[in-house]
Amino acid sequence: GIPAEDAILVSAKTGQGINELLAAICDKLPPPRGKPDRPLRALIFDSWFDPYVGVVLLVRVVDGRLAKGERIKLMARGSEHEVQDLDLIDPHPRSVPALETGEVGIVIAGIKTLDDVRIGDTITVALRAAVEALPGFREVKPMVFAGLDPVDAEEYAALKAALEKLRLNDASFRYEPETSAALGFGFRCGFLGFLHAEIIQERLEREYSLNLISTTPTVRYQVVLNTGESIEIDSPADLPDLTRIERVEEPLILATIHVPAEYLGAVLALCQERRGAQRDMTQHGTRVQVRYELPLAEVVADFHDRIKSATRGYGSFDYELSGYKPGDLVKLDVLVNGLPVDALSLIVHRDKAFQRGSDLVRKLKEFIPRQMYEVAIQAAIGSRVIARSTVKALRKNVIAKCYGGDISRKRKLLEKQK
Repeated sequence: GIPAEDAILVSAKTGQGINELLAAICDKLPPPRGKPDRPLRALIFDSWFDPYVGVVLLVRVVDGRLAKGERIKLMARGSEHEVQDLDLIDPHPRSVPALETGEVGIVIAGIKTLDDVRIGDTITVALRAAVEALPGFREVKPMVFAGLDPVDAEEYAALKAALEKLRLNDASFRYEPETSAALGFGFRCGFLGFLHAEIIQERLEREYSLNLISTTPTVRYQVVLNTGESIEIDSPADLPDLTRIERVEEPLILATIHVPAEYLGAVLALCQERRGAQRDMTQHGTRVQVRYELPLAEVVADFHDRIKSATRGYGSFDYELSGYKPGDLVKLDVLVNGLPVDALSLIVHRDKAFQRGSDLVRKLKEFIPRQMYEVAIQAAIGSRVIARSTVKALRKNVIAKCYGGDISRKRKLLEKQK
């Protein structure tokens, strides 16, 4: 990125050009443009937990001055703490009385948990607080949600402890307790994407030896009510009554897919099947880059696997959130013997409701064991049943010995068995 004649000949092994390199850094890289006379504003760009001193913050002082013993305020959380120690790194921590404008250093303020700190937050002095925080900070919002429930109810406490430990070093991961009539006590977890969800579940099962049931991944929807109020839901169970809803908006992503040219047709067909809208297509040698706008809900289940299958593993896929768009979305309920199972509810596009409902009841028929009575599995939108499957009753065939003859004999045997 620089002209070759401006490059400096440097050898760390022999020491050649070191002085020239340091002079060039001072000459070419601009110094920090802060205002020392302004109230303190320092950016938190990293943090970790130390068992002896609590949370350690790595900060850059943008404006003002931070001294030891001052009471600081974290602007996003509003919490206040007293600075116990300040260090510069050169290259090992060296204690200093204060951090000046433009300096980067370590702040130790007796913060007990990592959850109290947000990366990108602004530190200011409590007594002479800055009017506004440094720009650019926003909370990381999870986009994919799934329920994680222990197979054995006795593992609930172990699952809770494991989630707390994972949360310590993953600020984008969220969880909250939930109760399901079908699955009992568990947690509703929020992830950045479907890969993040798979990694978290894999870590919980491998590192903490837990047996987990994961519900179908869902996304965050925006529901606009008749009153004009807008609410966000991340679980189908939270969807308000249909009479109160004006429209439901689903999140969209801009997907970038790189594929070899010979597999392009299969990828385009897959994106069209998932309600995608093509944005552009460019050729890079033997590979093609396609950009599609897709509903996030169509991607969270198996889209990545299907891309890999369609391209024999050569396709790569990346995405970024691009906004929300109204859609013809309905809540698909699953009823077992007339009772809705909240853990199996889905929010789907109306055009795909019949297919998803049929697949779901067919799959459930394989897993639900036969009883001494008939078990009806139904998929319904509101009060209208759109798919049904029946698990036959476990019973003896009492009319097997009747060959022909009067029907009343068979009826008598069936009545007796009933």
